[in-house]
Amino acid sequence: MQGAKPIDTIRVLTGEEAIGAYKVLSDESRRQILHALRARRMSTSELIDFLSKQDPNKEIKPQTVRYHIKELEKCGLVEQDGYEPTGNGDSHIMQKLWRATAENVFIATGDMDSLPERAESDLDRTLDIVGTMKKLGFELKDEQEMKEIAEAMTKRDKIYLRGLEFAKENLREICEIDPKLYVLFRGTLSIVRLEENDYKDYWELSRKITDALREAYKRGKGKNPLVY
Repeated sequence: MQGAKPIDTIRVLTGEEAIGAYKVLSDESRRQILHALRARRMSTSELIDFLSKQDPNKEIKPQTVRYHIKELEKCGLVEQDGYEPTGNGDSHIMQKLWRATAENVFIATGDMDSLPERAESDLDRTLDIVGTMKKLGFELKDEQEMKEIAEAMTKRDKIYLRGLEFAKENLREICEIDPKLYVLFRGTLSIVRLEENDYKDYWELSRKITDALREAYKRGKGKNPLVY
């Protein structure tokens, strides 16, 4: 079996891509397929079994699942990632493996012009963070504060990805695991298995991010008496 390609941490969809993804994900089965493929690579037959377990009373047709996969592939949410033998692995017949293109997919909405001008490409990944945060009740002091929060998030993501490789090593030892449990343990192991310095930096950055966001919430919706 070919080795899996690294999965992106985040993917931002805008414009026609965002519209296409929104339509595709209006179907519950496609959302379940995407969720499963974010956890690990799976073949079409594995996805059929997975969907059958989600709703035992519903007939899952192979041709329908193949159609769902193609629709997800067309808008860039999943892609083919290698082959593996069918059956118990002793067959010469190969089947395609599918995976999600990113662990987290954001569909950008709203007025993208509300973003302040900035040159750093990494900050573009924050979507329309200013507009979204305002709608949620956050009030950022200035562009510098937004930049610091985004940079801290980027640094934390890089540390997390180092731990993710160790987590996947552990999870490869388990032949079969429910995708929901896979996601749960992958996230936990990705932090637990960090080297000591990375582990310390990860939580320092997490505290910095949450403290900054809590202060921003206090300035905005924080007049709410439940936020002190």
